[in-house]
Amino acid sequence: MVLGDDSLDEASQAADTATVSGADNATSAYNMEMMESIVQRLKPEDRHQIRDMISERGRTSGALAIASILFWWLAIHNGGDTLGDTDLPNSMIGDFTFYRLSLIVPGLTLVATILLTMGREKGQSLPSNAGGVLAVLAAFFVLEPVGRALLMGDIDTDDSLVASGRLAILATLIHLATKMQVDSILLEWVRGSMMSMDIDVTPEQENSMESHADEAPPLV
Repeated sequence: MVLGDDSLDEASQAADTATVSGADNATSAYNMEMMESIVQRLKPEDRHQIRDMISERGRTSGALAIASILFWWLAIHNGGDTLGDTDLPNSMIGDFTFYRLSLIVPGLTLVATILLTMGREKGQSLPSNAGGVLAVLAAFFVLEPVGRALLMGDIDTDDSLVASGRLAILATLIHLATKMQVDSILLEWVRGSMMSMDIDVTPEQENSMESHADEAPPLV
C-alpha cells in the first residue's frame, strides 16, 4: 500500500510538472509572437535603437499631451464664450453641452486608442471591437456640429466648423499622444523581455544569423 501511494504521488507530481511546463512554454511562445509583432511594426534596427525609440516616443507623447491641454485651456475653457460655445445646442446623444464634449471626446479617444492597439498586438477581437465602438462614438461627437448645420440648420455654419475643428484637433492630439506612449511602453516591455530571456528579435540579429548561414561551407 505504501509503495502504491508513493507511485500515485510521484505520478501526480509528474503530471503537475508537465502541466506547468506546458503552460510556461505556451506563455513563452505567446510572448515571442507578441514581441516579433511589435518589432515588425515599429522596425527598430537593433537593441540600441529600441532604447532611443522608447525615449523619443515618451518625449513626443508628453509634448503632445501638454499641447492638447494648453489647446483645450485656451480654445475652449477660456475662449469658448468668444467663439460662441454658449449658442451651440446640446448633443443629440447624452444631451451633453459642448464644454462637456470637449472632455468626453478626448477621453473616448484615449480609451479607444489603447483598446485598438492592445487588441492588434495581442490578436484579440474583443478589445478591438470595443475600441472601434468608442472610436465611432468619438467621431460622431466631433462631426455632429457640422452635420446639424448641414441637415437641421439649427447651428450657424461657421460656428459648427469651429466647434468640430476644435474637437477634431483635441482628438488628434490625444490619439497621437496615447499611441506614442503605448508604443513606448510596448518597446520597453520588449527590451526588458529580451534582456531577461537573453534573446534578440531585432532585424539586425536575424540578418546576422542568415549571413552566418550563407557563409557556412558546403557539405562534402
